[in-house]
Amino acid sequence: MDIPTQLSLDFETTVEPKQSKEYGFLIDEPELGLAKVTKETASSVELFFESKEIFRTVNKSNRNLHFLNQYPESLRVWEEFPRAMDLALTASQLKLTYNFNKLSSLSNSRTRLLPHQIESTFIVANSLKPRFILADEVGLGKTIEAGLAVKELMFRRGLKRVLVVAPSPLLVQWQQEMKNKFNEEFAIVRRRNFVTNGPDHWKNFNKIITSIDFIKNPRYAEEILATKWDIVVFDEAHRLRRDYSKITRGYLFAEKIARKTECLLLLTATPFRGKLEELFYLMHLVDPNILGPYHTFINDYVVGQKGDLKEKISKVLLRRRKVEVGGFTKRFAKTVRIDLSPIERAFYDETTDYVKREYNMAMGTKNRAIGFVMVVFQKLLDSSVIALLSALQKRKFMLESKFHYMKEHETNLDDWDLDETEGVEDFITELEDEEMSSFQRIKRELFTLNRLIHLGKQIKEDKKTQKLKETLYRLKKEGHKKFIIFTQFRTTQDHLQSVLEPDFKVSPFHGSLSMDEKEVAIQKFKEDYEILICTEAGGEGRNLQFANILFNYDLPWSPLKIEQRIGRIHRFGQKDNVYIFNFASKDTVAERILEVLTNKIRLFEESIGASDDLLGTIEEELDFNSSLMKFITGTKTKEELETEFDLRIQVAQKGFEKLNALVTPKVLDFNLKDYYDHTLEEREWNNSHLEEVVSEGSKFFQNQLPGSLTAVSKGAYEYKNLEGKVKKATFDSDLALTNDSLEFMAFGHPFVEKVTELLTQSDVGRKKKYLFSKDLSQKILFVFQVEFEFSLKRKDLFFIEYDLKKKRSVVLTDKPKEWIEGKTYVPEKEIALSKLEEAFIQCYPIVESEAENKKEILRKETLSIFQKEEYKVELSHQKTIRQLEEKLMRQEAAYKWDNRPEKKAVFHKTMKEIQRAKDEYTVEMRKIKNGAKIFHRIQLFQTYICI
Repeated sequence: MDIPTQLSLDFETTVEPKQSKEYGFLIDEPELGLAKVTKETASSVELFFESKEIFRTVNKSNRNLHFLNQYPESLRVWEEFPRAMDLALTASQLKLTYNFNKLSSLSNSRTRLLPHQIESTFIVANSLKPRFILADEVGLGKTIEAGLAVKELMFRRGLKRVLVVAPSPLLVQWQQEMKNKFNEEFAIVRRRNFVTNGPDHWKNFNKIITSIDFIKNPRYAEEILATKWDIVVFDEAHRLRRDYSKITRGYLFAEKIARKTECLLLLTATPFRGKLEELFYLMHLVDPNILGPYHTFINDYVVGQKGDLKEKISKVLLRRRKVEVGGFTKRFAKTVRIDLSPIERAFYDETTDYVKREYNMAMGTKNRAIGFVMVVFQKLLDSSVIALLSALQKRKFMLESKFHYMKEHETNLDDWDLDETEGVEDFITELEDEEMSSFQRIKRELFTLNRLIHLGKQIKEDKKTQKLKETLYRLKKEGHKKFIIFTQFRTTQDHLQSVLEPDFKVSPFHGSLSMDEKEVAIQKFKEDYEILICTEAGGEGRNLQFANILFNYDLPWSPLKIEQRIGRIHRFGQKDNVYIFNFASKDTVAERILEVLTNKIRLFEESIGASDDLLGTIEEELDFNSSLMKFITGTKTKEELETEFDLRIQVAQKGFEKLNALVTPKVLDFNLKDYYDHTLEEREWNNSHLEEVVSEGSKFFQNQLPGSLTAVSKGAYEYKNLEGKVKKATFDSDLALTNDSLEFMAFGHPFVEKVTELLTQSDVGRKKKYLFSKDLSQKILFVFQVEFEFSLKRKDLFFIEYDLKKKRSVVLTDKPKEWIEGKTYVPEKEIALSKLEEAFIQCYPIVESEAENKKEILRKETLSIFQKEEYKVELSHQKTIRQLEEKLMRQEAAYKWDNRPEKKAVFHKTMKEIQRAKDEYTVEMRKIKNGAKIFHRIQLFQTYICI
């Protein structure tokens, strides 16, 4: 397949490069060699031909006159280090392959090559405007797709500055995914380190991850918007929703930064909830022209129901569903119901009464903090006795402290992300009432807490833990070897670890572990450990499909979070059926949640599970925390709760069906299987050549590198960074995929990047050398590097073989085998420099001709793309201008009817809007036309001589 042309819409930078005139030569007199430009006037230049020791004045209009901005050093400077030229050439070829071949990021990413991910990355990377909404379901890897697209765009377009905006709980996951899967180091910027280090964060780091809640604050947003970002990614982009009458701060920020960035990716499973208005504004972020102005859109598609909306959406919205992708095994769910002992039942009922009383009082006084604490207590109650008992004791201590001193620093609810669960047990002990509680109320609550703590300490046998151990023993006896247990709370996690460790090998996994500690935990579980106990934050983004049994020891009040838990093992690549064990004590809130998930949402019945965009829509339509607490506290009956669930789920289902009707999977126009197989072959070839380049090339630049690489055995290395930390390393992507603890040496890794940069950009490889070959005689191989500048800077290598005897040249597609196998040697007598210059000049017109041919190919490839872009911009602006002109006609008529000054002012304001719209149209069209212009620059890269 032909390599597609890569484009960018940063047209304002597409201007003809100015070439300095340091050297020159005459095509029709190559025997004169190269000349130094000694004088220049408006119409002529004076040249000094050193080999002939003559001066000559040449008119600039002379077509045979060509200029160089510097002398081609590879005509006169010998190779200093053995194999330096070979390695530099291979490095250049690899870089060019990765920059301009189809999907080079796949060779440099620690990812399994999944067909639907190849499709999405292919579409994004090969688009004129890389601005898309990625809307795949859970388990299909939206984050991986976005990472692949980001990596590919960085390779192809030389982009460096990347901003990822995600929900707070996902920041660390994004950082780890980008580092582990793609070798890209991102810095996390939060409120606390921004305040400490100041706004220089945005300038000091090229790649940043931050949260939308942080940067939508105008205080911080200004600094980000003042910085130029090449690529911006919004995860959970449905949080940016807006409509005609209401605009959120998040959307306002996204709108501003969307105008300033070249590449924009919006990740969301729920691009809209059935309201076309929401879809319009989301698509407006990625392409303001595709749906035209708002009022035209409403008239055409909401009122008029025009038929081409699906086609327009498909141009920027990519979506895959599990049912379409296929390859998923079945899932089977079993509910494990626990009969509470009398003392456990008493503890549960009295705690629920305490939560009910305190929550109702908090709602009555609008005390959000106490309401939040009670919600957490209810969730802890359904998790484990140990977890709740610990939280009750901490709250008792906090309330008792109020009698003795006032705290200098008060913690309030705004300091916590309400989506977060990990660490919430400690947070609520520091949380202050939003209004000061009376001593009488504190005394009453302390009395209740003492009673509950007394009851909790009497529970010697934990029925839930016993049931867990019994189930694990039975499954192990049946031959199952790996088990994943999910819990929301660290206290429960610690308790389960202490209970299970005497009989099982247990690895805890939570959000507080460092990146290295997480890799060790996963590797232990992959190898010989039997149980992995995960919290929500620990399990996010992890692919654990080498296990197929999952325990929901407690149940989040969120169907989407439960589906995301299951998605860690029930995903593409899972070979076995998945078994899910849901724990719930009888006559508890957990049992009620399980009934809703099973009977109402049917989360566990489908072979591929409920769609995450449906679940996300349900959660937005229905506030589970509020609804369940109303049920718990008696302000809503079971029947009322069921009716509300039915109604909200029905609304969500309709929106989901409307989304599926509007969004059709895009089918590529090439054989995906052939492309997939070809990519695997290229991946193997590229990895081996990169290993050769980096391992050998690093020896030339030891003092300039961010670490060192030492070969331990064939294909195995140790990498030591500048801090002295040593890790085992590999260039093999398949090996890196199976062992996350290995340092993956690929493009994007700082060591690999620095070695290849020095090899390709420094003078170490831009030299000449003599070769001995029995198949070659009296020949020169020139390697030219041609840079094409249009809406993208593109480089190509051209190989020209020159016969010294026949004085003829031939264009080669690559460095031929006989040149590769030629042996380096030092001749007794060199070819005169003047002869090399003459050969260079003889070959130059051929390279010029090849470059012009390539430019013509690029023009033909891009002509229809630019024409389509012009048509889209023209159509959108015509609609806007027509609307304004109609508005002007109405205002003009009103002004003539009632000649009042204020109506004249409105009239003139609209005239200015029309002129502004026309000016914007002119600017956009000029940008597109400038982007279509192609310029080129030629440089001699290397010279090989065989005599």
